[in-house]
Amino acid sequence: MFFHVQLIDNPNTPEKRQESRSDHWQYFDDHRACFVARGATVSDDETKFLSSVLFVEFDDWKQVRQFIDNEPHNQNGVYSNVYIRKWGFALKRRQVDFPRKEKQINWYIRGHGRTGMHEKRQDLLSAHRAYFKPYDSEHFIARGPIFSDDGKEWQGSANLISLPDRETVEEFLAIEPYYANDLYERVIIERYKFGGRPDQVV
Repeated sequence: MFFHVQLIDNPNTPEKRQESRSDHWQYFDDHRACFVARGATVSDDETKFLSSVLFVEFDDWKQVRQFIDNEPHNQNGVYSNVYIRKWGFALKRRQVDFPRKEKQINWYIRGHGRTGMHEKRQDLLSAHRAYFKPYDSEHFIARGPIFSDDGKEWQGSANLISLPDRETVEEFLAIEPYYANDLYERVIIERYKFGGRPDQVV
């Protein structure tokens, strides 16, 4: 099973990230086989951490919850909120295999679906996939739908994409079939930085 995890930083305790960073890196290295993608979201000027975002594979809900419960940053109080959602591994490629280039700027796009949009989403699915396809090879780092806990109902999306600036991201979304047809209640766009130690490819 694939899951998307978003861990929101506590703005009152930014120093705690540094305190548990080494243990955090080691813990993630020990679980590297579970990751599709991992990193952090930051302010556009890169001066402030906003959250950690993870895309992971575990056998069941119990395993992913245990993994997050034992994560060093989480145990150290870095985060104020933790969200774990079932996710669809649409791209079938992991972040470690993404073709990276110098000066790339990456983005986390989290679409929160409106209630009751599952059937409308099904009608738009082919158009949505066709729109994304030209971006799959060199722009999308990871992408996929968010589902209800039982996996039966579409409830949004969580994607990582490489595009040059926020304006380009907004232009990309403006004519995307789900976005253009008002399937989302809200969409979060944040700068994304690859996780791992300096110079480590994860």
